[in-house]
Amino acid sequence: MTSSASSASGLKRARCPRCGCAFDCGRQAEPFDCWCKTLPALPVDRLEPQGRCLCPECLADAAAGAPQAGPG
Repeated sequence: MTSSASSASGLKRARCPRCGCAFDCGRQAEPFDCWCKTLPALPVDRLEPQGRCLCPECLADAAAGAPQAGPG
């Protein structure tokens, strides 16, 4: 049921490359309609090299200038 609801709204389940949490991502939605558009754009030096979307918490931390989480 969640899968069809996500498909209907254009949101897809994604996994955050920083913390591993699953979240809904609207990156591919047409027209673009994702929760992340309400946050300021990240400076280039804070973008993920893989180009993958971050979960709401990790994106908010990155936007606030919090130190990036590194591999264990």
